[in-house]
Amino acid sequence: MIIVLTRAFFILLGIVFSYQLSNYLYPGHLTNIVQFYIGFISFSLIFGIIGLILGGYVGKYLKYFQGKIEDFIGRMPIPDLIFSIIGILLGIAIGLPAYLVLSKIQLLSIIGTVISMFVYSLIILFTTRIVYKNKDRILNLIRKKDKIHVEKGAISHEKYNAKSKILDTSSIIDGRIYHICSTGFVEGAIIIPNFVIEELQKLADSSEDLKRKRGRIGLDMLHKLREEKKVKVKIIDTDFPNLEGVDSKLVQLAKELKSSIITNDYNLNKVARLKRIEVLNVNELSNAVKQIILPGEKITVQVIREGKEEDQGIAYLDDGTMIVVENGKKLVGETVNVEVKGFLQTLAGRMIFTKLLKENRKRFFNKR
Repeated sequence: MIIVLTRAFFILLGIVFSYQLSNYLYPGHLTNIVQFYIGFISFSLIFGIIGLILGGYVGKYLKYFQGKIEDFIGRMPIPDLIFSIIGILLGIAIGLPAYLVLSKIQLLSIIGTVISMFVYSLIILFTTRIVYKNKDRILNLIRKKDKIHVEKGAISHEKYNAKSKILDTSSIIDGRIYHICSTGFVEGAIIIPNFVIEELQKLADSSEDLKRKRGRIGLDMLHKLREEKKVKVKIIDTDFPNLEGVDSKLVQLAKELKSSIITNDYNLNKVARLKRIEVLNVNELSNAVKQIILPGEKITVQVIREGKEEDQGIAYLDDGTMIVVENGKKLVGETVNVEVKGFLQTLAGRMIFTKLLKENRKRFFNKR
């Protein structure tokens, strides 16, 4: 479309130029009407063809720059775009009086016009940069005013609404987020982008058995979440065609909605936090609410299997915490009382090291 419009503009420009040229070559065209129209039609054809060709080249460059500008604006967070537009409008309003004054300089009309345009452009540029660079301070000022109104009781209950949370594919498939939501601990709306649902559908339709199972589990969890009355689930169609990968789209969406992301994905976790986006990790929550056991405490466990080290047995708490039982290798299948010696926190979770109580040693090892 832009190429067609550019060509039309250059053709029109060629026709106008042809009229001016014919008028210059054949002054008083009422007396030289034949010569004037022959010249006008001839020049219009020549400059119209030139305009058609030149407009095509210029239109291609304009289309290229249009794509770049649209891509740049598409990547800009909404607050940045809004404040940039506000800055441009303020610059136009502030710079207009200066432009009108300077354009009236009579020393040389061309120099006056050039100077006024230059100053006008500088005022717009400076105003835009000032507004853009101070957008955070302006937003903070607005937020402070909102807080003051809250304290005075002059604001609706909606100001107390919690921040919304965006679910990624990994957290949906994991399934624990459904159980967390069903307890009522999650405040604010749960947002599920349509591009996440599409990724789950692709997994569910995969030819690989494992991916297909994961996709179907995720879709089942989505259905359960939508039926859960203790949480508000919103499915939105917002997409970012210029961005590749679901993770990039999630980060951009969280920026625009000022929401946090719920994920179990390590890479998304790191990228989002680098972008200063709040991340809620279900694994971290799981570790945080695990049963706290201190050295010296006595617990009862069932030895499930042998450990990697010599004479070690392995047991588990109900929350999945691994218990390493010293001298427990020969007690697989037995329920024993142990005393906690210490623990080790790893990225995979917590490991608790224990030793058998004396009565257990007598009970089992004397028999053997």
